[in-house]
Amino acid sequence: MSHKVSKILQITFAFVIILSLLAACAPAATPTAAPTEPPAPTAVPPTAVPPTPVPPTATAVPPTATAAPTEVTCPNGVVNVTVHDWSSADRIEYWNQVIHAFNDSHPCINAETVKLPEDRAVRLNELAAGTAPDLVGFDSSDLPRVAGMGYLTDLTALMAKDNFDPTKEFFPSVYNTGFVVGKPVAIAKDYSVSSFYANTDLLAKAGITVPKEGWTYDEYLKMAQQLTVDSKGNNALSPDFNPKDVAVWGTSSPYWGGDTGWWRGYQSFLYSWGAHTISADGKTTTGYINSDKALAAWNWYRDLIHKYNVAPSASFLGASGVTNDKLFSDGKLAVSGSYWGPWFQDTFNKAPNLKWTAIPLPTGPGGHHAAIMWMGWGINNKTKHPEEAWQLLKFLTTDPGQQVFALKALTGDVSTAAALQQEKDPYWQVYLAEVPFQDKLDDMSTPFYTTCVDIPASKVMGKVMQDTGKTLDIKAELDKLAVEADKCLAESKLQ
Repeated sequence: MSHKVSKILQITFAFVIILSLLAACAPAATPTAAPTEPPAPTAVPPTAVPPTPVPPTATAVPPTATAAPTEVTCPNGVVNVTVHDWSSADRIEYWNQVIHAFNDSHPCINAETVKLPEDRAVRLNELAAGTAPDLVGFDSSDLPRVAGMGYLTDLTALMAKDNFDPTKEFFPSVYNTGFVVGKPVAIAKDYSVSSFYANTDLLAKAGITVPKEGWTYDEYLKMAQQLTVDSKGNNALSPDFNPKDVAVWGTSSPYWGGDTGWWRGYQSFLYSWGAHTISADGKTTTGYINSDKALAAWNWYRDLIHKYNVAPSASFLGASGVTNDKLFSDGKLAVSGSYWGPWFQDTFNKAPNLKWTAIPLPTGPGGHHAAIMWMGWGINNKTKHPEEAWQLLKFLTTDPGQQVFALKALTGDVSTAAALQQEKDPYWQVYLAEVPFQDKLDDMSTPFYTTCVDIPASKVMGKVMQDTGKTLDIKAELDKLAVEADKCLAESKLQ
């Protein structure tokens, strides 16, 4: 069954479920009491792969909630609650549907959207100034810092008052990513793991079978060489191959544009080489980010681009004005090796004459490991309406909100996962199979990982991916990065 047909059948079922759930939606709490002792925090997903939801068709629009009763008394009037949103493209319509459904089913609360600022510094400034919304959004990298500065509410008391038991609502390892120092301060909107995307026509033309779990980075390189073809039909293994006249690229790198690489994607690569970037206590990067294993990984990736010429350099992409997803849509990229999450199904399904599939990440010298991607909300500690903010947070992170958000990513909500039966979909099966391989996220070891490690390391990636990266002294760059990162970690303080 094709991706499109399978998806249409499953989404039809999903919307029937959503409609029935929304019709029964009310602000009443779920029974059962919250635990007195919260579980220990961890950033590693469950070892058993949980079922999760199906993606939408390009034209699907989630239904709105059944209208609330007309006779409603609001003792405190209608309370306005604001929430960060980071939706883009078609997800904006989905977001609007969810907010509309919440407002319909909660007549005494009016939820309003505030766009999440792109700049982390702006987000922190808003929190410090007291101008941030009631529900603040951030990714897992920011969570330790935001919580450590006292900006987030401990959710334990709010959940207990509402008779809400998170251990019965969420998959433990996804829920536990919202813990800091043993306290639940955030809940995931969704989470993603990575895969590669493969053009099945180009693989078949080259006589290559679709890779399965357990394939290696050595096999990945050879496959990329076979699939990289110049305008005369010579692949990268041919002595006649012209690297300056590539018609189809074999693979790609974790690069979105500008002068930096995409660090979260690259972390999945490094982890599979046995190379983490910081000590477990979050105090040093020396011996980690510049370890022998890390250096071997960085050199391998530099060779992928500049020695074997099977992935476009950042210089090429910048000069030509194209992106990796555009190359893939146009049939000019055989395998997207950019460590994407499940974000492009609708886009690639609409691309004419493109036949594709998702494939698992390769196994490296250090095994099969990867870095989870996570975003969610916490309740602003300065909110004047914590209970109303909790009702909105609960709606967004369980049924029925998750019935919509889960169309584009993986869900931590148990009931949504069961209802949508995503484990039966060939596309999503690949992502579900990746879940057990998610490693502990380095970002969670310190509140200062983003500023001290992520940002400067991303700049080193950018250097490697440029044409000048061919002669870059990577060891010197990593040693310098480690020294500067350690100094930054030692001097940084929560204010």
